[in-house]
Parts: sequence; structure tokens; C-alpha cells
Amino acid sequence: MATSSSRRTASSSANRGRSPSERTASRQSRSNTARRATRQLWDARSVKALVWLAIILALIWIFEGAAFILVHVFNVLLLFIFAGIIALILTPLVDRMERVRPFRGHRSFTVLVIYAVGIAIIAGAMVLILPTVIAQARGLPMLLQTIENQLRQHGITFSFASLIKAVNEQQIGVALGVAAAFVSGLVSVVLILVISIYLLIEGRAVVATTRNLFPSRQREFDFAAVAVGSTVAAYVRGQVVMSMVIGLYTGVALTIVGVKYAILLGIAAFFLEFIPIVGAVVAMALAVVVALVQSPILAIFALAVGLMGHAIDAYLLGPRIYGRVTRLHALVAMAALLVGAELAGVLGALFAVPVAAVANIFLGAIYRARRGEEAMSTRSDGEVTVETLPRLGDEVSSVEEEGVGQEPVPHGV
Repeated sequence: MATSSSRRTASSSANRGRSPSERTASRQSRSNTARRATRQLWDARSVKALVWLAIILALIWIFEGAAFILVHVFNVLLLFIFAGIIALILTPLVDRMERVRPFRGHRSFTVLVIYAVGIAIIAGAMVLILPTVIAQARGLPMLLQTIENQLRQHGITFSFASLIKAVNEQQIGVALGVAAAFVSGLVSVVLILVISIYLLIEGRAVVATTRNLFPSRQREFDFAAVAVGSTVAAYVRGQVVMSMVIGLYTGVALTIVGVKYAILLGIAAFFLEFIPIVGAVVAMALAVVVALVQSPILAIFALAVGLMGHAIDAYLLGPRIYGRVTRLHALVAMAALLVGAELAGVLGALFAVPVAAVANIFLGAIYRARRGEEAMSTRSDGEVTVETLPRLGDEVSSVEEEGVGQEPVPHGV
């Protein structure tokens, strides 16, 4: 201890004997020595690996937390999206009814009347159809057994009974899962209806308030609002109408030709029609398979019914119901459907085509702007309307009609 104390005393005496510049140089030397030691420590591979591992783990933890939050926020956002779609579809009807004397100036009352009538119609249809649906559903085990026997005759072994038995062994879990899904779905439907009612009553005020947040970009806001609103409304309105038409047509036509479970097949066609392109094909395949169990001739009739339904959808009613704003090339629609299904499953498939239709409009506006034309309207007064919305396919076609772009595309031999 005495030796250490004497050393510190000698060191301090030496420091006092040095000039300020010498003391500064000494401190810098010690600092440089510390930096070299830290750099050597950092250069060690093990320490680098530990630091990078800690960074990666921290990023994973942050990502998982953000993903958890985004999933729940997205579920809430979906409620507002579906409610907004319903409001977009019903807004023209509410506007027309408000012109009638009893409803004039009473938008809230008009909306409630429309919902009450709609719910009554749906309930009445369910009361009429439900007994037939239950009766046909009770015959499904016999249908499955018949299909199993016919497959066995052709050397294909498949047992629906073992599949049903495996499900029955987990009856409690399946029952609880179905009950939870039913309650959750019912709550979601009620929330969507309530939100859509508020949007129908106060939607225009919300849009006007949002528009005022961008005073220097109001024309761009109008263009985006018209493009998205008109496209989504036209597409969903068309999908609902076509699903009802195809579902009703399938059920009635298959009943006339004598196919069993025609009502169930019609209901399946109604829901499958919401999936673009693929849904109609799946519905037709189901009808043919069920008819084939009865007889090959009946399967041919069911195929003819399905092809006729496809013709009604694609060529007769589809173009008139969907309108110009949602038209897409078949390959573009197929690509959008595949990408949407790959990214988000069934929901992605449902929203893929309207998203592609909206993108088609914005790309058309960009194409116009690149050509030096008015990007957001073709009217002389510059007003943005549904009829003047650009579409990339139409813009390219108009250029070709003017004689531009007629040179052959170079290609290899």
C-alpha cells in the first residue's frame, strides 16, 4: 500500500512538473491506446458474431411484434372495407329514394328502411329455401357412398367413411371451432352492417372533410376517389348481380334436367361466382360430377347447362352489368387472380381483379401524362367523371388507331 501510494505521489509530482502540452499529449496517447484495444476487441470474430446475432434477434422480435399488430389492425380494417363496399353499392339507391316525397330530407330514415326491407327479403328467402336445402343435405352421405362405389369399380380406392370418421373423432374440437367461427362471423356481420349504416348517412361528409385536408391537391383527390369508388362499386355490384343470376340459373336449370341436389349446387355456384374466372369452372365441374353419378347422359346435360351459364356470364350479361370501368384483358385478370391468391389466399383472389382494374386506370393516367395529354380527364372543362377515366388498354388502342406503333416488333427467328 505504501509503495502504491508513493508511486501515485511520484506520478502526480511528475505531471505537475510537465507543461500543459505534454499533459495533453499524454492524455491523447492513453486515448489512442484505449481505441486500439477496443478495435482489437471488435475485430475478434466471436464478438462480431455475437453482435450481429443480437441485431438479428432484435429485428425478428420487432418484426413479430409489428406483424402481430398488423394482423389485428388488418382484421379491423377489413370490417371497414366491406362496410365501405356495401355503402358504395347502396348509395345510388339511397339517393334515388331521397327524391321521393316521404323520404325527402330524411336520409337516416331512408337507410334504415332499405336495411329493414333487405333483411326481410333475405330472411324470407332463407325460410323458403332452407327446408329444401336441409332435405338435400341429408342425402349427401348417400351421394358420397355412390361416388366411392363408382371410384372403386374403376380401381380407385378412396374412403369418405374414414374421412368422416376422422372428423367425428374430433367432434368436440370441431364443434367448438364451428361455434366460435359462427359467433365471430355473426359479430363481424353485425359490425359491418352498423358501420355501413353510418357510412351511408355520413359518408359524404367524411369524404368532403378528407378532401379539405389536401387543398392544393383536390383535383388529384377527386380523380383517385372517382377511380377507386366507381371501380370497386361497379365491380362488386356486378359480382353480386351475376352471382345471383348464375346461382338462380344453375339451381333452376339443373332441377329441370333432373340433377339431384340442384339447389345445393345453385347455392355453391352463387358463392363460387365471387371468385373470378376459376369459380364458374369449379361450379360447373361440381354439377357435372354430381350428374355423372346418376348417368353419363345427365352429365352431358349438366355440362351444357354450365357452358350456357358461362356464355351468359362472359358474353351476354357480364359486359352490360360490369360496365366499361372494370374491363380487363383476360390474361391480366388471370395474372391478378393468381398473384392475389398467392399473396392473401381467398381474400386476395376476391380483391385481385378490382385492384388490377384500379391500377389499370392509374396506369392509363400515367400513360396520358407521358404523352403530354391531360392525364385525369378527357372532357374540355377538365371535370373528372366515371366516363372520362383513362384505361391503359384503351389508351394504347387509341394510339394504334392513330397510326402510331404500327411498326412490327423485332423478334428472333
